[in-house]
Amino acid sequence: MTVEAMEARRAYQRKYRRKNRERINNKRRKWQSENREKVRGYNQRYWQKIAEEKRNTRASLAEFGIDEARLNELQEIVRSGEYDDLVESAAVKVDEDVSEYILMSVRENMSFDRMRIKWQLQEIPQMPYSRTSFYAKRRLFFHYLDTALRGLDAEREESDERK
Repeated sequence: MTVEAMEARRAYQRKYRRKNRERINNKRRKWQSENREKVRGYNQRYWQKIAEEKRNTRASLAEFGIDEARLNELQEIVRSGEYDDLVESAAVKVDEDVSEYILMSVRENMSFDRMRIKWQLQEIPQMPYSRTSFYAKRRLFFHYLDTALRGLDAEREESDERK
């Protein structure tokens, strides 16, 4: 869909919602009153997710226990492709919507600004997050990857001790 078509669609939807606001709101209120348990469950999941994101997203790498040397090690592990399954699962654990962008950023040493240029040239789809959110999720990715690798190392040590 072209940019002009998307803008025309958004304008039409805004106009429709403005014109039919009362009818839309009445339908929404009726559905919510008939489906209170669904609404309650949705709200609980939503606010739990928000709380988890708030707790983790603004943390620095130092707060996650990752120093500059460890960050470089983790980046090399990602670029080497040695633990691809582990790397991809850590990226998906952060957020499925942004996982491909995190991996692209780390594997190709690409900044948010370089990715923005690529999506403006329509070489890649636009990322659904701001710069701040992206880098917060990228830090969380390194935390999950570091935790998974440390767990893997601990398992190896235990199996070596058993032998």
